[in-house]
Amino acid sequence: KPTIREGELSYEVLSSNGKKTQIYESEIILKDTEVEKDYLREKDIASPKEFLTKYLAQVFYSYYTSNQIKCITNSRLSLMPHQINVAHRLSEKYFPRMILADEVGLGKTIEAGIYIKEMISRNLAERILLIVPASLVNQWKFEMENKFNIDFTIYDGKKVKKLRRRGTYNHPVLLQNPFYYDNFIICSLQFARNPKYINMLSQITWDIVVFDEAHHLRRYLLNKSTGNFRETLNYKLGRTLSKTTESLLLLTATPLQLHSFELYSLIELVHPEAFDSFSEFEHFRKNIPFINLLFKNLSKIDELNTFEVKNTVKLLRDLNYIDKNTSLNKSINSLKDKAKRSQILIKLEKQHTLSKFLIRNRKKNVISDKYINERVVKTIMVEPTQEELDIYNEIRLYLAKIYNMAGNAKNKNLGLGFVITTLQKLLTSSKEAFLKSLKRRLLTLESLRKEDPDYFTNEYDDLTIESEELEKDNKVKENLLSLENQKKILQEFYNKLKAIPYDSKSEALLELLGKIYQNNSNEKIIIFTQFVDTLFFLKDIIKKAYPSFSINLFYGGIDKNEKKEVVKKFRNSNKFSVLLSTQVGGEGRNFQFCRMLINYDLPWNPMKLEQRIGRLDRIGQKSDKIYIYNFFIEGTIETDVIFALNKRIDLFKESIGQLEPILGKIQEDMKDIIFNEKTPKFEKINEFNRDVEEKVKKAEEMELKLDDLLIDKKSFQAKSLMNYGAYDQIRLQHNELFNFISMFFSMKDKKFGNIYKIYESNEYPLLNGEFLIKIEISENFLRLNNTLLQHQYIGTFNLKLARKMEEVDFFALGHPLIDAIIKLCLSNRLLGKFSVLELKKNSLSKKFKSELRNINQFFLFIFKIQFNGYITERTIIPVILDNNGKIYELLAKNIFNGSDMSQFFQFNLNEEKNYESEIMLMKKQFPKAQKVVQQRKSRWKQDVLKLNDKIFQNERKKKKKLYIYKKKTLTHKLETLKKKLKRKKRETPSDKTIDRINSLIDQKKKMKQLEKFQRLKQDIAFIKKDIASTKQKLDDLEFQYIDLKNDMQKKNLRKFETKLLSEGIIILSD
Repeated sequence: KPTIREGELSYEVLSSNGKKTQIYESEIILKDTEVEKDYLREKDIASPKEFLTKYLAQVFYSYYTSNQIKCITNSRLSLMPHQINVAHRLSEKYFPRMILADEVGLGKTIEAGIYIKEMISRNLAERILLIVPASLVNQWKFEMENKFNIDFTIYDGKKVKKLRRRGTYNHPVLLQNPFYYDNFIICSLQFARNPKYINMLSQITWDIVVFDEAHHLRRYLLNKSTGNFRETLNYKLGRTLSKTTESLLLLTATPLQLHSFELYSLIELVHPEAFDSFSEFEHFRKNIPFINLLFKNLSKIDELNTFEVKNTVKLLRDLNYIDKNTSLNKSINSLKDKAKRSQILIKLEKQHTLSKFLIRNRKKNVISDKYINERVVKTIMVEPTQEELDIYNEIRLYLAKIYNMAGNAKNKNLGLGFVITTLQKLLTSSKEAFLKSLKRRLLTLESLRKEDPDYFTNEYDDLTIESEELEKDNKVKENLLSLENQKKILQEFYNKLKAIPYDSKSEALLELLGKIYQNNSNEKIIIFTQFVDTLFFLKDIIKKAYPSFSINLFYGGIDKNEKKEVVKKFRNSNKFSVLLSTQVGGEGRNFQFCRMLINYDLPWNPMKLEQRIGRLDRIGQKSDKIYIYNFFIEGTIETDVIFALNKRIDLFKESIGQLEPILGKIQEDMKDIIFNEKTPKFEKINEFNRDVEEKVKKAEEMELKLDDLLIDKKSFQAKSLMNYGAYDQIRLQHNELFNFISMFFSMKDKKFGNIYKIYESNEYPLLNGEFLIKIEISENFLRLNNTLLQHQYIGTFNLKLARKMEEVDFFALGHPLIDAIIKLCLSNRLLGKFSVLELKKNSLSKKFKSELRNINQFFLFIFKIQFNGYITERTIIPVILDNNGKIYELLAKNIFNGSDMSQFFQFNLNEEKNYESEIMLMKKQFPKAQKVVQQRKSRWKQDVLKLNDKIFQNERKKKKKLYIYKKKTLTHKLETLKKKLKRKKRETPSDKTIDRINSLIDQKKKMKQLEKFQRLKQDIAFIKKDIASTKQKLDDLEFQYIDLKNDMQKKNLRKFETKLLSEGIIILSD
């Protein structure tokens, strides 16, 4: 099927081994035109550099496309052990369908990103869709690009319109569905749930679909006994895409919020076949705490007292794990047998179905105390003048009046309510921001969207995340804020505010900055505000008061490169540095090098506050303490409410992620208090306090309930995680990749470009021993590539430095430049079939020198062993022999291990010398080399077959379960329809009855009876049609399943192929 990839047409091709790949149109053309020419070129002797560069490219490609976990060292990550564990669990499942439910702050995005990159590197995932809340779209794009070198395209209404306007495509499918244009797509949940887009997205077969904040995919249980429910548009989107994707990941820290039906609904998305009904799930759920207790007791049976052992036996009997007729003593003795206990544990694990669908890690289990920073919270209470307080109260009451006129909580005009709330927040953010809003008449939803997109994206889109329809402007209520009706009163407010010559809040900020400067003139501080107008206002007053300070702005209005530059300036500055940031500006960025944060205004949603603090409070923070300054205005209702909330849940001192289900809704309660006109303030706040306490208690209960469901033998403690052998399989070192790229750019008189080390730079302050890499790409290289490359890159191959400097490129496998270089090296544009290499004896160890003292030359054979099965695996093996056929395995490992080849080889080839006699000798040694490879293959073969068969069997079981579930569902539907048809037929009047109806004199009664009969006939016709359709679906399902099994079997060839890639002569020189 044709697809546009990177601006070029590509095709999905089914290979003889059953594997699907995509190739560019230009690649198909090249194959026919250059075969003969390339064949002749390969007969030439390759230069040593060209030969060795091609060898290294083959090694890196085989490594990158292998089924080992390798992307954790090829991504800009500071990994925690539990993330390595989750990445392994996902990757070993091939195409997992899982709920990732780690607590807030444990890196679910990173876990999903590692899995995505792994699947891309293995050539198993070409179409990937990320659906996230609107306020997180840019953050996800940044994380995927910055951490994993994966470029996702953001799709929204503007993007779709732009693609529809394009006149360059004629294909009718492309014309109807713009989502065919890109393979890696990210879009907001609010955008994707539009029924029109649900239909378009479902037309595409996706390899991986990821939902972030998946608890928004919600169904509501209407009747527990019948299992009837109401489905939201969000859930419909999830259900529809679940059917069209191989892998489905649902990310949520709170899969269980208020009712177990929420968790059941998410499981239905990933594995609809798991439970027949909600009642079956409930029966299963109620047994899990007992199963977990058995896991715990059986694991430490020797430590239990007599009473605990007896209770364990009783529980095993009740759940039918041991024979009820066996005596108590005999049962106790059997549990002391390790093998018997093991059998019971295996049975228990099979019963613990939830661990197959859901992964959850808790901070207390996986994060060591040494990673937890102390939060030092300081309150800055601003005392406004009476004049400031009076105008604040006057405006608040005015806004409250209009807010309450916009409707009650159930039918409030969402847009108008949002505008009023924004004005109230502006009022307490800064006088200047509020004045600018009045001056611009920022009084409609659309103008707010244009004037401050940062705030709009962060607040309004979150407000509408669970709305069932797009906001429709209520023109009548919008007129409450029209210029004509409100011009006089708004002008009055403007004049009063403008007349106040001072701003107590900004003066308090300047005073605080002065005190901090006196203590440390090199301090770095991030000041957060919700509004761009406040951002620019603060910049002006700080610059005026402290001209020597370094001040930078960080908000959504600056582009990607500007953001990189701002982070770099802020981090590298030796002055007292201030970074002014909006909520959106700071998302996705990590500021571990900064320890001070000022909340100039406080968001009403406490989770936004936690996100701000999380930019600094994360693993890698250099300071033991993080200082958080919070600005409050004495006498305002906002201060009273947030103080009350802080008393209940300690907003600033510790992570509040587990309270997310209630905190996201608390801002609605805050609005009711702030815009309250009638009930006394303190009465409202007391009511608010009681409500918060009840909600916190409920959230804690749900947390414990979730723990009971999920804690099993697959839960990992920090100690055991630290010993997890994830890194055992990772062989690649970043200096090996650097050596390969350096050799590539030194070939052919540097015709492909140049590479430099940067040790000193005013732009990038570097410590002793640190250096950056500058790579310049030639026009010649750019012409040879299909991918869109830059002319110049500045970055590093060093993972530690890449983490430190997020604004520079991280050169690793998966980076577009590195991938383009490997692709070019593997093509026929580079020679590499045969070469003559000159090995420097002095570069070898004493042991090798002694062993090789009487040898002048070797023969080198480089083989590729490839396994083609349900998975594809390959390995590159270099074999070195002397003239007598003796094998030098250790020498080959020592030289061809990815080290700097220039330390072993001279790169001067004597092109005039004739090597025919050496080539004849080399050919004689080929069978011996081949035999060596066959022996090595047998050692490798067993592991690969085991891995292949495990993945194949798991996938086959998964497909079979899904087939049985679908068949069962359709069969049940067919039986129900047949019963319904039978009932309707019984209701059909006889011919005699119809004649009687026709003879009725009362025309009204007659028409009513005939209409009823007609409706009955239509119902029967529809049911018959539905029965026929369901039967057809059952037949189709049967054929589809047979085809699927055949395709899987066809793909699973389980064949090994050995191919000689290249050969050479190695001459030893002193």
